[in-house]
Amino acid sequence: MTLKNPFDKNLPGRIKIGVWASLVSAVMLIGIAVFWVVHPAAAQGSFSITPDTDAAIRFSKITAIFKAVGDLLSPIFVMLAIGYRQFRLAGIFHISTLVLAIAVDMLTWGIYVPNAKPLDVLQHIPFAIPILIAAYCFLTYKSEEI
Repeated sequence: MTLKNPFDKNLPGRIKIGVWASLVSAVMLIGIAVFWVVHPAAAQGSFSITPDTDAAIRFSKITAIFKAVGDLLSPIFVMLAIGYRQFRLAGIFHISTLVLAIAVDMLTWGIYVPNAKPLDVLQHIPFAIPILIAAYCFLTYKSEEI
């Protein structure tokens, strides 16, 4: 089994839409993973931890690494599944990303971040939109011949 061109012109339209939505989602998630690594202090700022102690700085770096890995793994798995033309699997990966990364992050912001506003929770919706589009396209396509 070898990797195939995910932008092949012979793919059905719905699958092409799913591939492009997956690419947009991957770029967004990889971008936010890079953000967490470059700006680990954003984690302590979110939870109102005073950055005046070494423990707070170490906590923010550890948290940033975990968030970055969580945001980075899902697009890698999705793009590998697409490369091997396993579109249903890519759709399942998108749903798991939606639940395990986006929904959990929204709950965390809503419950644990002090003085969280609705906009702080709703800022995750732009990440969910391409994931939902790709999952819908991949999971509702019925043809066995791709």
